[in-house]
Amino acid sequence: MDYTQGGRIYVDEFEDHFLVQNPGAFLPGDVFPVLSPGYNAPYYRNPLLAEAMTRINMIDTITMGIRKVFKIQQERLFPMPDYFSLRPDSTSVKVYGETLDVNYTYMLYDHPEYEIETVFLLDQVQKHQPLSKEQYRRLRSLGTIKGRIPNIYVSPEPAGLSNERIQDTESEVMDDQFYMDMIIDYLKQWEKGKRIDFINLLSGKLPSALSDKQKVNKVRNFLAVLHRRGVIERDGNNQRISSWRLTKQ
Repeated sequence: MDYTQGGRIYVDEFEDHFLVQNPGAFLPGDVFPVLSPGYNAPYYRNPLLAEAMTRINMIDTITMGIRKVFKIQQERLFPMPDYFSLRPDSTSVKVYGETLDVNYTYMLYDHPEYEIETVFLLDQVQKHQPLSKEQYRRLRSLGTIKGRIPNIYVSPEPAGLSNERIQDTESEVMDDQFYMDMIIDYLKQWEKGKRIDFINLLSGKLPSALSDKQKVNKVRNFLAVLHRRGVIERDGNNQRISSWRLTKQ
């Protein structure tokens, strides 16, 4: 943050993501180098303030904050955050809370060992962002993408994936609609429901291989998809206390 601007940090929460807007340009310029374990910030805007905040443990000393957020998103099987500038003197970060490409999601599920840099490149592919030739060859060697530049996409059948796992993946996509139908049936019977109600409804029926956190994320995704399709809506503007209900249509 650039304190000389006298600005504020804004956090806007949406159903499928939240957006953080921060005064000051993004010092590294590009987020990809920051993901390297050995990365060090080129400089601080206010060295004295940075040193003071470090001494009282208000900021990290090895620039791991951004990498940590990316790692959390990887563990949640979600897209990586987007860093961009709405203005030359500001930095915005979009953090996703829903799936964009199921092939990307399954790739992360099957390969938790992938380094964050590899996951970032896969995320760029699912968002149709350009890759360098070196980055393209890196993903190609792992068997994680198909197609040719610029028309490449995350492979739906990663190298080494068994036929049994492919069938499981296809059935999981079909199961997603089954779970969303259960949410719809619940709302038809009870008219309204909060997210915790749907978590209790589905947690015992979702695959046992999923952790509790992953099950919660699944339910959140189901609600986001139904909302985007116009099937359900909130009964109020406050997301924390409002309930879900079926739309009139």
